[in-house]
Amino acid sequence: MIFLFTWANGLYLTTSAGIPWNWPRFATVFVLLLSFFFRMRLFDEIKDYEVDLKVNPTRPLARGILSISQVKKALFVLILFELTVAGSLGLNPLLIHALAIGYSLLMYEEFFIGDWLRPHLTTYAVTHTFVSTLLGLSSAVAMTGMELTKLPPSALLFFLMNWAFFNLFEFARKTFAPSEERNHVPSYSNIFGCNGALLLSLSQALAGVLLIYSYDSNHLLVAAMGLYMIASLSYVFLRTEKAARLFRGLSGAYLLLHYILLIYVLGA
Repeated sequence: MIFLFTWANGLYLTTSAGIPWNWPRFATVFVLLLSFFFRMRLFDEIKDYEVDLKVNPTRPLARGILSISQVKKALFVLILFELTVAGSLGLNPLLIHALAIGYSLLMYEEFFIGDWLRPHLTTYAVTHTFVSTLLGLSSAVAMTGMELTKLPPSALLFFLMNWAFFNLFEFARKTFAPSEERNHVPSYSNIFGCNGALLLSLSQALAGVLLIYSYDSNHLLVAAMGLYMIASLSYVFLRTEKAARLFRGLSGAYLLLHYILLIYVLGA
């Protein structure tokens, strides 16, 4: 997923600017993004530590395999690594990726309103998934070295597309059948019901495709979204564990398919 995400966002700006694709540079950008996503996963391990002790005792920190201080040291090293890699690609990539790092640190601190934000699952999610917009921008600028002032007018809509699809990923993975719900584990299906949780996920697929459609009215992306939506209806009709697992699996597959098709559209 990270590979496709980096490729699609980098390809968008190289194509828009008429810059030849550079595979060695892409490899560097991919490592940069891989480090960022891994670091966000480590952030979550620390933030979820107290909850994991109760409901996910097999997680590395909860099991005592690693200490929080060890993970924080790794985070510091990864931030320095990312700044070094981004800086090697130019000043503009460094500035944009530093902005993304800054936002990720705000995410780690839960924007300093964690006590209020944490109980609001949807608001918590969308404030965190917005980082995907900055990461898409970071990928694109890292591939081209372009200044923000020279970005095409359609760029904002394109990079916001990432936000919608990361919301879809987040909403779908926490949508369950009634029999799957667990105490002390919040989910969108528990908050909004099966119908509401499905609509929440599908709304993000629609929003993401509409943002792309404004850039390129390619019917492949619309067709893939339509098939995904139709296949997802079994979740609300059946409401079984099997149907819920199928919906979550379909959502993951659709995300991959969307970025694959996007790469095809941009490269065609």
